[in-house]
Amino acid sequence: MIFEHQSKNKKILVIISIAILVIGAGIMYSPIIFQEGNPLPEIKGIAELTFGKSDIVKLSGSDNKYMTESKNGMVIHDFMKAKGYEFTEQMGSGYFFESPTGQNAVVTHRYYSRYYSLWSVAENTDIIETDSDFWTTATNDDGIAFKYPEELPAEYISTADWPPVIKIENGTYSCETTPQEVSSMLAITSERLIDDNTYCVKVEHEGAAGSVYSSYTYTTLKEGELAKISFSLRYPNCLNYDEEKSEECYAERESFDVDSIAHEIVRSLTKASD
Repeated sequence: MIFEHQSKNKKILVIISIAILVIGAGIMYSPIIFQEGNPLPEIKGIAELTFGKSDIVKLSGSDNKYMTESKNGMVIHDFMKAKGYEFTEQMGSGYFFESPTGQNAVVTHRYYSRYYSLWSVAENTDIIETDSDFWTTATNDDGIAFKYPEELPAEYISTADWPPVIKIENGTYSCETTPQEVSSMLAITSERLIDDNTYCVKVEHEGAAGSVYSSYTYTTLKEGELAKISFSLRYPNCLNYDEEKSEECYAERESFDVDSIAHEIVRSLTKASD
């Protein structure tokens, strides 16, 4: 009877703790809590992470959404590895995995407050060829076909001049990089190795209306010819947001991988005569 009474008291204590957690969070973070609509799956997920033993929990009512504590971001790598996938690359908030049999998976990340992260897992996808959620096909006036993401895998970074301008022309590759002692924040040319491909990357920055517009030009050799892609992205001033979203904005900017996006676009280039 004593043990039964203690067990009942423990359950009551857990229920009270969850109630306090929910009420307190509701008062302090209501805009964040309701960012996904009905907050019950997320609240339940927070309770499971807080009182359970698992580092990642599946959200109720969904087949592919999971939650972790933000400080445990690498848990998703272990989770996908247990499912038979190895991490290949990251593009912004998108994480790409591949199995030994060639199947692909995409995991997209977004913050649910500074303390928790939400992950959406899409398995058996071919990002470049078939996943219309990420890539679409276009052909420019020169008959060059290419694939590009209709929307960036990011919340705070957006497109300005988009889709990219594509050129393929004869010429010899060269890259006159900006010396470090005279480089500025406004214009920098550097040489970068991206997945065993050498690129000459020119970046120009221009500030306007609380944002920075960055113009990119990536040049590389592709099948003996010079391939060049140009586009612009908009980066908002993260300080314009409240503390919560400001931290998310900075975190996204640090993890956003524009090089990988540019490289995948270049990989997809084909001319009409090919």
